[in-house]
Amino acid sequence: MFEIFSKNDIQEIIEANKLIVSYDNEPHGVTLDVLNDIFKLVNSFNDVKSRRDRIVKKATHILAGISYNQPFKEGNRRTSYYVLKSFLGRNLFALRFYNSEQEDEFTDLLRRTAEEKFEDDPTIYSEIEQYLTQKIEPVKFDYL
Repeated sequence: MFEIFSKNDIQEIIEANKLIVSYDNEPHGVTLDVLNDIFKLVNSFNDVKSRRDRIVKKATHILAGISYNQPFKEGNRRTSYYVLKSFLGRNLFALRFYNSEQEDEFTDLLRRTAEEKFEDDPTIYSEIEQYLTQKIEPVKFDYL
């Protein structure tokens, strides 16, 4: 459905980050080359045959790419989560937390993603992919 990120989409992500950091009076800034590289990689998974697997791979590289590579001056984890939720929603998938332990587990994963950047540990991508593979669900419209 909406799996490809265009230059306009990337500009909207930049605007979203501006808004996110403005709530806490944090400075805004972006390294555009880093952000473009993240979404070039996200868009490279178009050849994955299984739609669900393709969405998971792209979601992984959205979440880990922004959190790990830190293209924004501030708000990288918050922005990555916002973009992830938006991407999943427009492709009819969701990441739901059914209790506070699940939410804490996800928060810890994001925290470690940003921290392990400084240890130069790219295995965080595989850890996030494994997590999302287990947690992403198709959106259900059983109320209709």
